[in-house]
Amino acid sequence: MLSAIAARKARLQHQSPPSLKPSSKRRHTPSAGPNSSTKKARKDTSKSHSEQKNVITTTVSKEEGNISLDYSDDMSITLDQDATLIPHVRPLEPTLRERTKAYSPSRPVADSSDDESDASEQPLTDLSQLFSYNRPLLTNEEPQILSTYRPTDGQNIFPLSLDEGSALGLSGSAIALVLSPSATVSFVGAYRLRVLRGSISLLGTIIQPSRVLHHVFAPRSSPIPVIEAFVAHGESSKSLYDIPAQITSTIDEGDAIIVLQELRTGIEALGRVMRTFEGVFHQGDPEGVRNIPLRGVRLVSQLVRGMCAFQVPPSWESAFSASSSLPAHEPTGLLKPHVLLVKGQKNSGKSTFARTLVNRLSSRYRRVAFLECDLGQSEFTPGGMVALSVIERPVFGPPFTHPTLPHQAHYIGAHNPRSSPSRYLRAIQALVDVYRLDLQFATSLVDIEDGEEDDRIADLIPLVINTMGWTKGLGTDLARRIEELVQPSYIFSFEASPSNNVVEPGGPLVHTLEPITLPQRFTPSDHRALSLLSYFHAVFSDPMHPTSLGQKAASRWNTDLPLCAQPPYEITLSLALDRIVLAGAGAEDVVRTELGRVLSGALVALVSAQLPPEEIEELYTPGSPPPDPASSNCIGLALVRGVSNNGSKLQLLTPVPPEMLVNARILVMGELQLPVWGWLDFRSAEGSAGSGVDVPFLRWGRSAGAGGEKRRVRRNIMRRAQM
Repeated sequence: MLSAIAARKARLQHQSPPSLKPSSKRRHTPSAGPNSSTKKARKDTSKSHSEQKNVITTTVSKEEGNISLDYSDDMSITLDQDATLIPHVRPLEPTLRERTKAYSPSRPVADSSDDESDASEQPLTDLSQLFSYNRPLLTNEEPQILSTYRPTDGQNIFPLSLDEGSALGLSGSAIALVLSPSATVSFVGAYRLRVLRGSISLLGTIIQPSRVLHHVFAPRSSPIPVIEAFVAHGESSKSLYDIPAQITSTIDEGDAIIVLQELRTGIEALGRVMRTFEGVFHQGDPEGVRNIPLRGVRLVSQLVRGMCAFQVPPSWESAFSASSSLPAHEPTGLLKPHVLLVKGQKNSGKSTFARTLVNRLSSRYRRVAFLECDLGQSEFTPGGMVALSVIERPVFGPPFTHPTLPHQAHYIGAHNPRSSPSRYLRAIQALVDVYRLDLQFATSLVDIEDGEEDDRIADLIPLVINTMGWTKGLGTDLARRIEELVQPSYIFSFEASPSNNVVEPGGPLVHTLEPITLPQRFTPSDHRALSLLSYFHAVFSDPMHPTSLGQKAASRWNTDLPLCAQPPYEITLSLALDRIVLAGAGAEDVVRTELGRVLSGALVALVSAQLPPEEIEELYTPGSPPPDPASSNCIGLALVRGVSNNGSKLQLLTPVPPEMLVNARILVMGELQLPVWGWLDFRSAEGSAGSGVDVPFLRWGRSAGAGGEKRRVRRNIMRRAQM
């Protein structure tokens, strides 16, 4: 029960929005002394107060249009709202005071690029947001139905034999699903998807029949994808391949046929590495719904607590339609690649829209370039770097499911460009120049091995730019400079605008989009940590041509061993490196004798650059700047596992293939660090006797000795002012 003093403190910390005003009436009377009558009356009525604990009394005034919420602990709040009846609601955890805390040991401080916290940017205007952080379904609400499809053997679900799968070009066991027009089906897990007949919509992308096997990752930590079937008619209703006879004899005109296969890449075991995400790829069997016979895949009939579904707002759909109808050629016949920029505030769906936009463009272009300018919420690379990637196929999953080696990147070393804005802009300028010189007309440099049926555009590569969510102060100036550097032809903005489409004379076409708000089960810091751990546990296939422009995405994840048990590379500093650079606050004060201690356990970037001979003589110089983005390239990240006693050798752990490490002769250390989950040995926590590795200064589980037991917290002690 909140006291009057705690309520005033919470109000001062929260800075209530205009719609949330404290009532001018005070129901309590100040105490005149320890023996006052007010204290005696409160003691006499303690029993009645205990019976009314955590009860909110609602008073509705139709004349003023205000709603007054009176707490039992003498606190009154008035909400300006046009409503006539508000049900009595009991505050759910976390409470209003807990939500407005600026800092909590169990919750990190605001980690975005913005100067203010999320609570100050998004005022609470809804009662459901005021009393619940992740509001469950109420008793009078109907759960959202995700799957109208119900599997029935021999009618709409068919296990395929090995011979039938081979005839379709598949290897291993698979099942075929027959979806009636407008039917929906949703799964939790990881699976391969192929469309044999008809068309389906997946995560806002239309998939046509082809031989392509799409990898779909659907964890519960992200919006669940919903597969929706479209009516197959005309030429699309004809089978392009040999569909088994047991299926063709039961389907009707307009039905769509999809094939699902098991997808075991090791990513489902990332929950062993980071325990907060344990079990996100698993879902219990829903009541009354029979599951499909495919390991690692669970059918979801309706939403439950902690889950949300992916839905495309109408404004997004109109923007996607406009981008898919962009002319590839000018009326004069000249080729003109399209540069599409996505901007807006954080937590508005900006990154989700950019990913869906890449998928939409992939259905028209064979390759799409993606420029990542958001250092904190990167899509294809770990955070802290500005990267230019080449995407060849749609991506169906959150960022940690598709780590990719960039075509070219530059390491900033922080989650926001506040400490080095000039270097941040120079890095973006260098990547834009690389796109214009090497990628936009790179058809002659790429070996195209697509089949004859692939009629997508191959002589142009569009560019999608995802900007950061820092839109205040210095962030506004950086966003304006980025627009001047890239010169976009289309801008998709999540900011308020007087009209949906704004055309400035000689400027780009601006589409205003509707922001979406999704339940925040995990913080942005959790997602960044998971993406970084996914990167270090990823296994990238060795590229046949290291200089090719193809997409270099992770093929599987090695989660059998923790990072502390994986064998690293050992290098000799004087032979393998030309320079070591320390960036960030206080880096200029590190002397040469302390370099080994600073690098031990550090997260560093592997950079290749052309250095003048006079700069190679000295390996480390305090305060030396990072390499110029115009003549350097960040190949990837590495973890310094250890430094020898004399400081002459390093042990590096990196997922970058050995063929790409030849030119990485510069180490750049920034402000980023490996999450503590990456240092722990999860095998010892799972009870594997004798398999644990002793990690210095880290311990998993309860500590031994004095003070190691759980601390007791007494909440029945009141302060003198509260009595």
